[in-house]
Amino acid sequence: MKTKSLLLVAVLFAFIFASCSSDDKKEDPNIDVTGISVDQETLSVEVESTATLVASLAPAGATGDVSWSSSDPSVASVNNGVIIGLKTGEATIAASHGAFSASCVITVTPKTIDPEDLPASLKGSNYHVVHMDGISFEYISDKVVNDFRPDEENKFLYVWENTFSAGTSSGLNFYGQAEGWISLVVGSVGWSGAGYNVATGYGDIDMTDLYANPEDYYFHAAFKSASESSYLLIFEDGASAAKVCIGSSDFNDAGTIFPAYADFTRDNEWHSVEIPVTKLKELGLFYNDIFQNKNVLSFLAGGVSGTTFDMDAAFFYKKAE
Repeated sequence: MKTKSLLLVAVLFAFIFASCSSDDKKEDPNIDVTGISVDQETLSVEVESTATLVASLAPAGATGDVSWSSSDPSVASVNNGVIIGLKTGEATIAASHGAFSASCVITVTPKTIDPEDLPASLKGSNYHVVHMDGISFEYISDKVVNDFRPDEENKFLYVWENTFSAGTSSGLNFYGQAEGWISLVVGSVGWSGAGYNVATGYGDIDMTDLYANPEDYYFHAAFKSASESSYLLIFEDGASAAKVCIGSSDFNDAGTIFPAYADFTRDNEWHSVEIPVTKLKELGLFYNDIFQNKNVLSFLAGGVSGTTFDMDAAFFYKKAE
């Protein structure tokens, strides 16, 4: 009997000791927080992709709420440590608890496109580029014949006085990149106009490849709108001009009516329009000679004051077979 009593006491002692040890390991909600850290100091994320930061309070076992913030929510947003890349650039993501904070520098890089997944309009050749974002341009840079994109030295986008005002080009462009596009707001004069001018300093403008094989070439442009406005695109070759109306209704230019040639869905999403160079040839535009100091593309937007003209990815190109 004495042996059994001693055994029972030993079992009870072991149970009490184990229980006390377990209680000692539990988190104590009353532990004072002495700091905070995040698991990464720098991080890279692509546009439209996500990454996660984990915040930890010190000392071990401390608990409490963590607040998250971004120094530039237009570049990268954060929600409970989950970061979304919105446009290329840098932002600092901070995790805070009371007076304590820790941060991570986020670099948002361009959205990667597999060359096999490029849209058809970036798989052609012999590009004459009027407007295109720099990231998309890199995919075709070795196939560019003329780069007319404004540089404020010899190539300009001129807005005709008191017609358009600046719009807002935020979000993703036609090719899904977070780079701006042309966004202009129609003024109060009843119509608004602008033109891509290639000045004398650029040198010769040689687009004679379009004259040699017009059936192979197209002018591509992307538009988005929520209204039913019509636009008049004006092309020049140094000797003549061709005017093409984009919209569901004809364009009235000071009494001259230009019938609608093509239109796009008005849902405020990007849609492309392509005009065959053979159509421009029908209108008397040939590109048969070298020329200088011209507006290679102009456009008019009439209708209601306050409506926007949003255009991206404007270029001539030879379609891939």
